[in-house]
Amino acid sequence: MKTVTCLTTACLIGASALSVQAAGFTDTFDSIHPDWATDRYDPAGFNSVFFDGDNRLQITIDDADSSANRPPSFSGTFYNTQGKKRDVAVGTTWTVSGDVYISSDMVSGNNIRRTDLWTRDSNEESSAHYPIFGVVRNDDSDPFNPNAASLTSRWRIWDGQVGWVELAAPVTEGWHNLEIIADGTTFVYKLNGSMVHTDLTASSAGFEDLSTVYVQAYNFGDSDYSVYWDNISAVPEPTSLALLGLTGLAVVRRRRAM
Repeated sequence: MKTVTCLTTACLIGASALSVQAAGFTDTFDSIHPDWATDRYDPAGFNSVFFDGDNRLQITIDDADSSANRPPSFSGTFYNTQGKKRDVAVGTTWTVSGDVYISSDMVSGNNIRRTDLWTRDSNEESSAHYPIFGVVRNDDSDPFNPNAASLTSRWRIWDGQVGWVELAAPVTEGWHNLEIIADGTTFVYKLNGSMVHTDLTASSAGFEDLSTVYVQAYNFGDSDYSVYWDNISAVPEPTSLALLGLTGLAVVRRRRAM
């Protein structure tokens, strides 16, 4: 069960202010919150399931929903990205994070896989920014072929200035924590608590308030598969909390089996 410890009266007042002025969220997926809405195209499954000792988000991809089988109005590779989104309002300084489970089929075998944690600012679509952190397994030179010669698994980041950035950190089985941190001038990416990339898009292109968080997987049309996420959150950075007068706020996060 979730445990929240509030140490002072100021904490109680501050927590109320936070809910009104900085509408973030932390989702432990004991159930699917109704604020999660379709993005692009619904995956075959977006469910709370008991997995690896706790309730988790399971995203299921079914090759029957690939571009070759969808209604004409949803044709094209755009709708191969399948997942859900959740609106937020936490200003320009924030942290979005989530735990992703890397299964054996994401690191070996003739499998192509992809899942990502996305963010988006409140700019109009023509100038919107999408900091993304996720994992992919494919052959970079033949990315949609499950029988390609050189399938590899890589952590990668979407940097608005340079495109996809692939990390040197190995992809290993088990739970991993991904963080995207906006400090007002840069996006800092952390993998399991260690900084792995800094993106200067925010300082050069005018990132607006965080408006949406997405969790996605990709339908390659090759096989059915599932990915698991947990503890997805979007919260203001401590500097934002200080501006709201949230002194004395102490939150003990829900402990998860990792």
